[in-house]
Amino acid sequence: MAIGAALFKGNCSGHGTGSGSSHHPGLGGGILSNCPHSPTTGTINPKPVAQMDAVTTWKPTEQKPKTKLERSVIINNKIPIIDRDELVPHPTKTKHTTTSASRRCFTTRSSPAWHCTEGISGGREASEGHQRRCYSSTKTVWITGELAGRIGDDLGEDTTEWPCLSTISGGSEDVFIGD
Repeated sequence: MAIGAALFKGNCSGHGTGSGSSHHPGLGGGILSNCPHSPTTGTINPKPVAQMDAVTTWKPTEQKPKTKLERSVIINNKIPIIDRDELVPHPTKTKHTTTSASRRCFTTRSSPAWHCTEGISGGREASEGHQRRCYSSTKTVWITGELAGRIGDDLGEDTTEWPCLSTISGGSEDVFIGD
């Protein structure tokens, strides 16, 4: 089936269904024992993006290249997205509550969701967000020796390095890429 060519324009689909929750106690584990705690204490137990997706929202984000690209192929005056192209990070703006308690202390903090999420920056997602790159779904259409990207292609592969669950949404309305 032919689908619109992916272009560096518009936004990705975004992902996640949550608007914040209690991470400790909660998905991250029980109440923290180091009381009072910093919102970014190292004892906060990060979880993979796929698990955090139920309690965190990654809003649709611009489909911009991570680095400047030079391409000899242009579609509708835009640079096409091809397989393994890296996009700017997907920011994590959601906040989660974390609670710590001891015999003399009880503290609840608002912790940034990126600190509660696994990533490649010291075991946690970087403060600017997680990495995204195109994973082409076509097997037959090539642009400058690489598989072409299409609307709906994944921007991650469910790994710690490439965890994004969004898909490409911005693309051509009149140039189509087949299977």
